[in-house]
Amino acid sequence: MMYSWTEVWKLRTELYKFLGNCLLEPLAASTANTLDGEIRENFPLEPANRQMESGLEQLRKCTADLKTIPPNEARQEVMVEYTILFLGPGRPKAPPWESVYRTEGQLLFSRATYEVRKILADNGLEMVEKNHQPEDHIGIELLALALMSENVQDVQERKEQKTRIGRQASFIDEHLLSWIPGLAQDAKQHGSLGYYGGLIELIWGILLWDRELLQEFLTQDEDLADILV
Repeated sequence: MMYSWTEVWKLRTELYKFLGNCLLEPLAASTANTLDGEIRENFPLEPANRQMESGLEQLRKCTADLKTIPPNEARQEVMVEYTILFLGPGRPKAPPWESVYRTEGQLLFSRATYEVRKILADNGLEMVEKNHQPEDHIGIELLALALMSENVQDVQERKEQKTRIGRQASFIDEHLLSWIPGLAQDAKQHGSLGYYGGLIELIWGILLWDRELLQEFLTQDEDLADILV
């Protein structure tokens, strides 16, 4: 492993914060550099699976195309795609809420919403406008994962670390990987630009990579674990 586990937790925290904010607000100040055309070169991870490779390549192509038009027009193109996919008018083409993909009637505020709300509260975060934006929004779920990763950094005892990492692994399985393939498909099918289709596919790949990483931590030999700390 190239990084110590402490460095891994920090990397995961920052990565999921960044990606969550990318999907909660189109081109917020903290995420606007995704249009700089160098996302593939600056990405902190080597592609570990097909989804990461394909998502990064799509983002590279998209940002290269956007650089050929004036910056204001490029931002407008991205914001139009964000609106079509995630906001409407009418029904969003790629609804960003877990409940829609995991309920027969494609309902908002299902059991998944309240499960994520409890996870946020258990980790010391409560959404101020919890009745405005369902907590099972993809961006909020990624921020929840960032918060859970950040909380691991405060724990030194190995058993408690594994307990918290186990909860993150379950969260990824139950509340992200369970529906992000459908979201990625809808974003790729209905996107006007391809920017968010590429981004969500990249996130899907990161989650698959991360799930394997967490499993490595949970099953590694204790002697090896002491070396990596």
